[in-house]
Amino acid sequence: MAKKTHNSPEAARDAILDAAQKMVVEVGPAGLRISAVAKAAGMAHPNIIHHFGSREGLIHALAERTGERATERIAAAITEALSASDEDCVAAMTRVLDTAYQGEEGIVAVWLHFSGAETELHANMRRIVELSHQLRERLHADVDYSNTNRLVMLVTLALVGEVVSGAAIKEALGFGNGDSERAHFRQWLAEILINLSDAELATSLTEVNLQLRVKNQ
Repeated sequence: MAKKTHNSPEAARDAILDAAQKMVVEVGPAGLRISAVAKAAGMAHPNIIHHFGSREGLIHALAERTGERATERIAAAITEALSASDEDCVAAMTRVLDTAYQGEEGIVAVWLHFSGAETELHANMRRIVELSHQLRERLHADVDYSNTNRLVMLVTLALVGEVVSGAAIKEALGFGNGDSERAHFRQWLAEILINLSDAELATSLTEVNLQLRVKNQ
């Protein structure tokens, strides 16, 4: 393969990361080889080392980029929902859910997380929680931040679970895996999230913990 030239170091880094991302989708992080990434990116092996230092450095950079891109998309979608009309609120919330894990990036994010790649997950999640709380404050009075935190955790786990084994779970539950079924589920979830007030989320954590202690005795 002929060596490719790039207009800037940033363009070269992006080309390398694009090649690495495709490879992670195909073989997982464990199968990622610098020599194969270099070939796919049309570069020499030393170019990868120059930009990322090592295979671990490349994986870390890919994890960082994937997390940043997802966070930017989600933040933009929530910001848009903040200014949506009441009539467009459900559609705006559905777009928030749709934008979380797009295309192969969802697979890459999960693969890299399972491989132990470190990212700025705490900062990214805090940003999403802050914006989500602003949205809940717009929809309902006197919302509690801890409930927003739990809702973001619940939705995030649901979306990650969909990436990992969503197709099999849907089939087991009798749901289809087509685009229309996926869109229907996302809209259903969006309406639930919009209509959930803190009064409807009220629980007695003390009572729950007590019941768990009694059950485990």
